[in-house]
Amino acid sequence: MRFVLARLLVLSGLCRFFTIPQNGYRIRFHPANLPTNLWINPCNREDALSFFNAYLKSGDRVIDVGANIGDTVLTSSVRVGPTGHVTGIEAHPRTFSFLAENIALNEATNVTLIHSAAGDQKGTVNFSDSRYDDMNQVNHGDLEVPVRPLDDLIESPDSIALLKIDVEGYELPVFRGARRILSQAECIYFEAGETMCRDFGYEVDDLLQAATDNGFELYVHELGTVLTTIKSGQSFIPYRNIVGCRDSRVLFQRTGWSLTDLPKSLNKF
Repeated sequence: MRFVLARLLVLSGLCRFFTIPQNGYRIRFHPANLPTNLWINPCNREDALSFFNAYLKSGDRVIDVGANIGDTVLTSSVRVGPTGHVTGIEAHPRTFSFLAENIALNEATNVTLIHSAAGDQKGTVNFSDSRYDDMNQVNHGDLEVPVRPLDDLIESPDSIALLKIDVEGYELPVFRGARRILSQAECIYFEAGETMCRDFGYEVDDLLQAATDNGFELYVHELGTVLTTIKSGQSFIPYRNIVGCRDSRVLFQRTGWSLTDLPKSLNKF
């Protein structure tokens, strides 16, 4: 019933009059994939946001590349509090407008938004405009959006508690344009998937190696409160969320989570 009602609300345009309560903030029911799923099941994103809720502390600095409509930005905003700060970066113009509305709806004064793609060079890129808007990609489609290296988009902070990157396969170019930001980040959280990586001409292992070369120990986060050790040379299908940290003691003290080894079924060697 909620699925049918959600479709009717989206088709009629009435969805915008509704908001969806989350943990400490609200998301407007924009005509987009993620808020539609949240309308159907308000708990839909709990597992995906669990690391942010566990890891972030008051006063932290967070950079969110691929912020979409803002649930990771707002989760981070609540966790870091008034003494912390969150920068949300989103390339798609319509999605960025939804993101800006959600930040305004929640009066999140510790958030700065940037409308741009992040990559390894300055210029413009084509961007897709799929109805599955949380899966739009660089170099797919006819939209033209600005792109800049992350090092140019972000002024140099003293430190970055968490750098989150979710750009549907474009993660390696983002890494290449973020050498300074990566050197200042204590922890990174990013997606890695074989199909998405190969779509941009590289392998998952190239992405894992780039993170390792920047000084990060890598772990897989799937569900719950467990992180799984992973190293360059190990692969997985279809994709996984990866946590990288400089000091594992700090990571596990912050989260209170536990650690396991990578199952042999996910090791391609």
